[in-house]
Amino acid sequence: MPAASENGLVGPEQFTFLADLIPQLVWITDINGFHTYFNQRWIDFTGYTLADSVGPDMWNNLLHPDDQARARQVWGHSLATGGDYRIEYRFKARDESYRWFLGQALPRRGDDGQIIAWFGTCTDIQEQRQMREQLELAYSDLEAKVVFRTLDLEREVQALRQQLGSA
Repeated sequence: MPAASENGLVGPEQFTFLADLIPQLVWITDINGFHTYFNQRWIDFTGYTLADSVGPDMWNNLLHPDDQARARQVWGHSLATGGDYRIEYRFKARDESYRWFLGQALPRRGDDGQIIAWFGTCTDIQEQRQMREQLELAYSDLEAKVVFRTLDLEREVQALRQQLGSA
């Protein structure tokens, strides 16, 4: 492949540099979903080498057990239909903790329109998930407070009506 400086195309070295530079876990599969590439961030996060990570199932084994079946179903649907892949799931880090990621992939198609590979990323969304959960809890708490305050006000109105009716 020609170097970028020769004709503006990005070569393998530039791709690897870019894939390692961005904050996402980057991956590539063949048309059947067999992983052939992971960037350095994947290796740093999971603790697994590229040789240990390639294949059809290694990535799914690192997902939280509650996310594995759903992830396999969503990925299988994308592989079968050629549709975009998008899912939130938890990956196990090398320290055995789990973090939430947004997984996304698009198929790369050849000139004939057939899929020739899948290019994907996993973006760490742990903080966003935590904030969303905090907002949901705060909303539930506020909703409960509104219900109780409404009941209190209704009781006060009832008491006032009784006082006015007996006066």
